[in-house]
Amino acid sequence: TNLVWYKDKDGVHDKVNDSFCRTVNKTKQQVEGQRHAYIWDVEEDDPACIESEHQVMSKKHTFVSEEIIKTGDGMRTLMTYKSPLYNLDGSVMGTVGVAIDVTQERAYEQELIKKNQTLETIFANIECGVMSHTLDGSHILNINTTALRILGYGSLEELEADDFNMIAASVIEEDRADLLRNIRTLKNPGDNVSVEYRVRHKDGEILHVMGNIKLYEENGELFYQRFLLDCTARKLAEKKIERRQMELVQALSIDF
Repeated sequence: TNLVWYKDKDGVHDKVNDSFCRTVNKTKQQVEGQRHAYIWDVEEDDPACIESEHQVMSKKHTFVSEEIIKTGDGMRTLMTYKSPLYNLDGSVMGTVGVAIDVTQERAYEQELIKKNQTLETIFANIECGVMSHTLDGSHILNINTTALRILGYGSLEELEADDFNMIAASVIEEDRADLLRNIRTLKNPGDNVSVEYRVRHKDGEILHVMGNIKLYEENGELFYQRFLLDCTARKLAEKKIERRQMELVQALSIDF
């Protein structure tokens, strides 16, 4: 449940709800009539909190912010919504606030960011193809030589001239629909998907590719970041094992 409070113009809490009391570990009788420092068990009132309330009262509009509050139990992150309270004559008498504690959610986000950065570092330090292109797939923003080699091209110009549109022309026809379907499942920044597909080079060589596609947002623009790993050797080894197993099964069936 969200924290709700009413304050007068001087920042004194007039009314708070039960969730507020549970969060600060105090009763309503202890909280009401007190200021920020006493309520949150810190030495002084939070300057960011004071400033946001001044903005609300002077500009007479709702103020939305993410505030990191120091409490007796450590730092908490609150998504706060503060609005002015009015007297009958239209003058501002104080503020009303609603807050959602998003401390745990932000911790999860940071953990995911660190994990993604670790994976990207791993990709960057092995022989991995990296490329990015626009959301509509019409323009390649950047690509490294490994990605070009895996896709079977000698240069970016050669790849674009071969009608690149979301998918390289060298991707085998049978795998194109599945690859495109996986790319289109990405809806929000940070979404990513892994998919295996095959490419056929102009000399007829077929490569098995492990691809990872991620949707990024930068400066308000969405684009795809893609990683390509040549897993042909692994695929061939798996097929060799499968053939050996089949040969063993056939041999045993003949014996019996």
